[in-house]
Amino acid sequence: MSIRKILVAVDGSKPSFRASTYAIDLAKTYDAELIILDIVSPIIYGHFEYANIERMQETERIEKEKAQEEVVDKVKQKAIEKKVSAKSDVLIKYTSVVKEIVEYAEKMKVDMIVIGSRGTTGFKKLLLGSVASGVVTYSHCPVLVVK
Repeated sequence: MSIRKILVAVDGSKPSFRASTYAIDLAKTYDAELIILDIVSPIIYGHFEYANIERMQETERIEKEKAQEEVVDKVKQKAIEKKVSAKSDVLIKYTSVVKEIVEYAEKMKVDMIVIGSRGTTGFKKLLLGSVASGVVTYSHCPVLVVK
C-alpha cells in the first residue's frame, strides 16, 4: 500500500485536533504530503438576512479567516515542527460537509482521509458522528476515524 497524500479534515473540535496529530504522524511515517482541510458553513440567521451580498461576503471572509487562524494554521504549525510537508485549504460551502470532503479528496487524489469522531456522551458515544460516518461511507479511499 502506497500512501503519498493524506487529507485531514478539521473543524476545531477536540476530536479533529486529535485526528490531526495522527495524520501528522502518519505523514511523517510514510513521507507523505499532508493536506489540512476545513469546510466552513457560515450560519445564516433568518431567511432573508443576507439579501445584502456585501454583508454575506463579509461574513464569509470573517468565518474563513477565523477558521484559518484558529484551526488550520495551528495544525499546519504542528506539521512544520515535525518536518512534514503540509498545505491547507479553507472552503466556504453551504452544501453537505461530507460531500465536500469526499469530492475534495477525490479531486486531490488523496490516498487516505483522517477525520475525528464526534465527541458525545451517553448512548450516542457508541455511534459515529454523522460527518465521519458519511465520509467513511462515500470515500474512495481508506478513512481513519480518530476518537
